[in-house]
Amino acid sequence: MSVAAEPIQQGFLRGTLVVAEREYPALLRSKQTGWILLTVAFCFAATVILKWPASAVADLSGSQPREAFATLAYCMLISVVLVIPGFPATGIVREIKQRTMELLLNSPLQRHEIYFGKALALVAFVFTLLAVTFPALACCYAMGGISLPGDIGLLYFLILILCLEMVAVGLLVGTYAGSPESALRWAYGAVFGLVFATMIPWQFMQGNDTIAAQGADIIRNLSPIPALRQLLGEASLNADGLGDTGSMMMRYVIVTLIAIVVAAYQTIRRLNHSLLDRSRSQGIITDDLGASDRWYRRIMFLIDPQRRKKGIPFYMNPVLVKEFRSRQFGRLHWLLRLIAGCATLSLLLTVLTTLGTVDWGVERIAGIIIIAQVALIIVLTPGIAGGLIAGEIEGGGWNLLRVTPLRAGRIVRGKLVSVLITLGLVLCATLPSYAVMMKIKPILEQQVYQVLISLVLAAVFSLMISAVISTFFRSTAVCTSVSYGVLLLLFVGTMAVWANMGS
Repeated sequence: MSVAAEPIQQGFLRGTLVVAEREYPALLRSKQTGWILLTVAFCFAATVILKWPASAVADLSGSQPREAFATLAYCMLISVVLVIPGFPATGIVREIKQRTMELLLNSPLQRHEIYFGKALALVAFVFTLLAVTFPALACCYAMGGISLPGDIGLLYFLILILCLEMVAVGLLVGTYAGSPESALRWAYGAVFGLVFATMIPWQFMQGNDTIAAQGADIIRNLSPIPALRQLLGEASLNADGLGDTGSMMMRYVIVTLIAIVVAAYQTIRRLNHSLLDRSRSQGIITDDLGASDRWYRRIMFLIDPQRRKKGIPFYMNPVLVKEFRSRQFGRLHWLLRLIAGCATLSLLLTVLTTLGTVDWGVERIAGIIIIAQVALIIVLTPGIAGGLIAGEIEGGGWNLLRVTPLRAGRIVRGKLVSVLITLGLVLCATLPSYAVMMKIKPILEQQVYQVLISLVLAAVFSLMISAVISTFFRSTAVCTSVSYGVLLLLFVGTMAVWANMGS
């Protein structure tokens, strides 16, 4: 190393450590962090207790320790997916809102030093979270049948790579979001898309030699689940039950490292003074334009978003109208786009259902669609319903609603119905695919009706849980995070307890 390069490296390390020493203690001082660590420790302890042998005799075959190790591995995956994305996504947004990002950008620190300092603090928090899981994995190792470097070591390596990916994605989302709640929605949506949605195309296109199938095979490498299943010795999630060829761990690490580098580069580029002063066009009201322009927009637009709205009818709930008009994607033109997107998705699922049932059967296709719908409900509902009450309190609109002549019941009904309509439009996307299933195999008609009823109940249940949680917090970001945790605990945690009843 040359003499001239040494001070530069020391300056880079010094600036990075300065930001990390500022960020990491702030994360640990938060009450939310303490509750998260306690909850994760309790869940892992409960999992070990459920899997611990009832007698003092060790299982020489190693089947019970392998089951316990697999359960802990999936619990670790769910924990980091639930906990990690919120911290990097909301950190940058809060820095911008509190004007401390302006101090950082005006300091002698370089943009890459600010980025790597924040990333280093978040990685330190990741190690703190993973340290909470050490006792549970130690108990699993004491049961026998588990290799320390080959099983536990590779598991921690896989989870660490996943956490680095979520940190990079969360920091990138934070540079685009305008509020902490929107940062949480987009961060969790991106992470759930990378972890779960990237495997859906492969489920439909596997077994083919087409370019689309090869692309789906590459896309699923963004998800850690195939690598985790191969590490646990489980069969691949494919139609034939055959194992994956090659090392899925190596493929996941390569693709993820490329994604991390791209996300880090884009985030560093966006760390500038433009984050502090985002220009926004005031727009032009259609009613203020000339007659020819108004006629042109009337012909070209089915719903003109720049046209003045009429008054609220007497029979309409004003809170319902207020929610749709003030929400970012609640305006009518956005709802029409949502309907169009749902119709396109429905047509795609119908085609895939018709083609897939020839090779795999109706039951397998239906299982994929149902799991995808339940995951969509869990991802979408807290982001929309989490801020029903907390968002009003945080924005100061709750006091305005209280002084209106509207009763509390009408206010709550308007807010709940606004979210329920949006969820209903999303759930309607797969109705034609269910109709095709019943046409192909009429014996499944009763089961399809039961599935539809279960999905509606799951959507209403998720909505009510998120709305109730929204009344206990004053911050939308905290409320959304807690809603995600409670819903995952109810949907996934109860299933884990049921699966371990025979242990």
